[in-house]
Amino acid sequence: MNPHSLNKKRELGAYYTPPELSQVLVDWAIISRLENILEPSFGGCGFFESCIKKLENLGCKIPSEQLYGVDIDPHAFDILSQKFGEKVSLDKRFLHSDFISVSPEQFLVPDFDVVLGNPPYVSMHNMSLEQRRRCEKTFKESPFIKKTMGRNVSLWAFFLLHSLSFLKDGGKVAWVLPSSLLHTDYSKKLIEVHKQHFKTVKIAKLAERFFVSEGAQETSIVLIAEGFSKTASNTGCLEISSVHNIEELHEFIHAPIDQKKQNHFDNYKFSLLSSAIRDSYFQVEQSQVSKKLIDYLNIKIGMVTGANKFFIINRDTIEKNNLDSSYLRPIVSRFSCLVGVRHNKLRQRENEDNNLRSYLLNPCNEDMKEKNTPIRNYLAQVSAKERRRNKTFPKRANWYTPDDNIYPDAFFSYMSHLGPRIVLNQGKVNCTNSIHKVFFNERLSHSRKLAISISLLSSYSQLSAEIEARSYSSGVLKIEPTAGKNIRIIMSDECIQDLASNVTHIENLLIKDKQPEMTIFIDDIFIKHDILTKDQCNLFREGVRILRKERYKGVKTYDE
Repeated sequence: MNPHSLNKKRELGAYYTPPELSQVLVDWAIISRLENILEPSFGGCGFFESCIKKLENLGCKIPSEQLYGVDIDPHAFDILSQKFGEKVSLDKRFLHSDFISVSPEQFLVPDFDVVLGNPPYVSMHNMSLEQRRRCEKTFKESPFIKKTMGRNVSLWAFFLLHSLSFLKDGGKVAWVLPSSLLHTDYSKKLIEVHKQHFKTVKIAKLAERFFVSEGAQETSIVLIAEGFSKTASNTGCLEISSVHNIEELHEFIHAPIDQKKQNHFDNYKFSLLSSAIRDSYFQVEQSQVSKKLIDYLNIKIGMVTGANKFFIINRDTIEKNNLDSSYLRPIVSRFSCLVGVRHNKLRQRENEDNNLRSYLLNPCNEDMKEKNTPIRNYLAQVSAKERRRNKTFPKRANWYTPDDNIYPDAFFSYMSHLGPRIVLNQGKVNCTNSIHKVFFNERLSHSRKLAISISLLSSYSQLSAEIEARSYSSGVLKIEPTAGKNIRIIMSDECIQDLASNVTHIENLLIKDKQPEMTIFIDDIFIKHDILTKDQCNLFREGVRILRKERYKGVKTYDE
């Protein structure tokens, strides 16, 4: 059992692996009783227990002598003593240290047949300064990578890179990793390194959520690789799949690589789609009418207040604290407050009347001159200690004036159950960072802006969004600005006016929550203008259904 609080687990990145998961990986990785195994972050010793069971089945008399490990958490060594007893020697076998700072010379053996485990899930943002320095040193000294992996690399990625220095030729690795493996730029570079140094690499996305009891909601990913070579080549095979449970995981990792299902890491989602869907998508993508959103607009994160619950308020809070309207600015706090593809002053007023958090508190210096006023009393709810600890407040001239005065042309959904939407900002309203800001390129007509917003709701664009964006832990689609700008839309002068003139009908379908009917209606406009075919649209809608169902695996049954 993991004794740490949820905060401590997050600090250490320590989420203990359940035995059924560790056992299936160990059973694949260990094939000889003579193999030496390294676990770089052994934590609750779950992998060690599985290793002992496997080694005993292979005829090993003293399995613990084949095991080596590292952990930074003192409690891990208490568990180790309980599991193995006092006779287990720690000297040059089990090191109380940060694996990133450990070298192969510190162990009794020079290299290992197997390296496996569940490395710590600690983001760059949450690393200590010393950890960052050690990671930077690991990267600079690694013989396996020359170019940087990029910014914001998580600790687990450095573990994988550093572990390669401990493997002997022909060795294997088996890892349990967070879902970010499938979505980050640094993961692409890390996987490329593995393809260069292993004969085969397999990645499995697990629908079953194994770490919910540990306080981690994220989907887990398994990465296994075999046939290690210290010399780089470009011959490694990669296969990516999605499995529902342990039984399917066992089948996938033991099966030979399917040469027909080899994946390019950048677009693994295409492997989940039929060849007909892929071919139709690529055919439209290569046509002149297929454009990226970045061709017409830029996407930025919304305004950061540093304390949304305090600065974004509703009428009840205003009346309770007797706050004057001169301190307030209109704002959209959540994308769910936006209906249709246009947001104007009337719809903003409806949100205010419904007591939604639609006001930004933004007093000026003049408002703060008098003491014991309603605004001063309200601001006093934030203590001096809280203000010092807040990372956003010191970046402003006055901590109590969060408005960035940058009003977007439109709003873009950051997370959504279905696909993304663009909503035109016709009321000069700001938005929080739970919504992205859209800024159109100059000289775009109003009709074209409407057409862009509507085209994004087509089956082609919704499929593009599923391909470009990533799934969040709850299954919703998370669209960072970079991914959003790469989403494709259909844009042709022939249909701009037709799309724009139907905006009222399309908004009514959206408001009535008739998303499927709305998508079909928009697709039919493209079909009428001979831009898309009916068969293509049917295939795109099926692709959207498949990928949405995929991202909700293990969370809930997807129901459009």
